[in-house]
Amino acid sequence: MPTFQTRAERLDRAVDGLLAGLPVPSPVDPELRPLIHLAATLRTTLLPVPAGSRFEARLAARLATRRPPLAGGARALRERARRELRNRGRLLVAGAVSSAAVGVGVTAYAVWHRSGSRRS
Repeated sequence: MPTFQTRAERLDRAVDGLLAGLPVPSPVDPELRPLIHLAATLRTTLLPVPAGSRFEARLAARLATRRPPLAGGARALRERARRELRNRGRLLVAGAVSSAAVGVGVTAYAVWHRSGSRRS
């Protein structure tokens, strides 16, 4: 089934091809031919603009002082664990609840597995 594209989509596809280094497509729509050739000429004529040394220095400084994205989460987790460990009662209740949750999960899996094996 043929796909119908608008002129804008065909131009976009041709310019994307030019930017990727592909040659100008040979069956070019006569209405788009001047725009595609202009894009090809601009690509070969214009040189990339180099970043300034000030910009590079600022970027390097920003990257060097920036904390990794997980650092904040790890710090918050460490503080939370430290706070929870101070209160032994909470730790005991949290351990009991998580142990019960694991037990319920294992029991549910065993029941599901046992009931599934009888069907086959």
